[in-house]
Amino acid sequence: MNYKEAREYLESTNKYGSILGLNTIKELLKRIGNPQDKLKVVHFAGTNGKGSTMAYLESTLLCAGYSVGKYNSPVVFDERENITVDKTPISEEDVAKYITTLKKVSEEMVSDGLNHPTRFEIETAMAFMFFAEAELDVCLIECGMGGRDDATNVFEDKLLAVITNISLDHTKELGDTIEEIKENKEGIIKNGCPVVYSGTMGSIEEINQETAIRAAEELQKQGFKLKKYINEGIAETYWPGRMETICEEPLFIIDGAHNPGAVLKLRDYIDLHFTNKTITFIMGVLADKDFAEEANIIGKKATKIYTITPNNSRGLSASGLSDVISEYNDNVVSTKSIEEAVESAVRDVQTDESDMIIAFGSLSILKDIKEAANKILNS
Repeated sequence: MNYKEAREYLESTNKYGSILGLNTIKELLKRIGNPQDKLKVVHFAGTNGKGSTMAYLESTLLCAGYSVGKYNSPVVFDERENITVDKTPISEEDVAKYITTLKKVSEEMVSDGLNHPTRFEIETAMAFMFFAEAELDVCLIECGMGGRDDATNVFEDKLLAVITNISLDHTKELGDTIEEIKENKEGIIKNGCPVVYSGTMGSIEEINQETAIRAAEELQKQGFKLKKYINEGIAETYWPGRMETICEEPLFIIDGAHNPGAVLKLRDYIDLHFTNKTITFIMGVLADKDFAEEANIIGKKATKIYTITPNNSRGLSASGLSDVISEYNDNVVSTKSIEEAVESAVRDVQTDESDMIIAFGSLSILKDIKEAANKILNS
């Protein structure tokens, strides 16, 4: 199997959906030799802030000279970016190699009367195989959804569990209250492993940085030499798609705020850094998110809002989102394409209707927004 065939196979496994539970992933891992048992893991769960906190800790570990694997989801800009070693994505050759094995094992499981693994389970197993062969000093692993029943929750022992900010999201799967969701995510805490929780004071990035620092300090207690590298690691961290400035003139920021908790943090960031700015929003969301609450939280912060339809099977239509936002902002425009939205927003800034642009919502829109902005601004 070559890389193209491996990607086509992974796409075909989308039909198996997203299923919480550990029976299938444990069986899959057992049949490939339980590679996860060879890993030294820091495990991350939380509603928001996992990716940024992981990035800060990864940078600190790399500055100190450690080899670091990182597995996070979803992909935003590149299909191999979610599995990296020392910030280098898994190669196409390695993807083809591991998927060839995992396809065969998955088919054997079906022949034995078992469920076919989901795409997330297969990609999780691939990450563990890749990391085990690389013999790394530490692996940073992010839960896909929740914690207790997430496919990544298969480690008997781990260096550390990190629980970042928790808010209401995936309520059908995880529970209707913060307490239920918190309990689910705390399911990654096993065998008395140390735990670091995110704080609640400060901006979202201040909270994420502080969480990463406390995680580094906990690893320091376990023998990692990190103390003198923390400031350097924090300073050198780059996490694309999270309050990322993609253009200075006009000022154009993209952010993956995709649930009410994240949108609340985005609103706070705007209040702190752009108090006197008039802002044009570009917004696209998934239909299974609480987009009405997101509109309630942030709708009044924009001079104008352009809505878009994400290129995602779960995407809410631009017109559907526009109807909801219009309750909070009467200057909202439903666009037919991402390109139209970006071009219109840029024109608003160029004609002094607003000072800057912020595009946010589903992580699946960020790559398309960035590509459209580069094309339009460079033409």
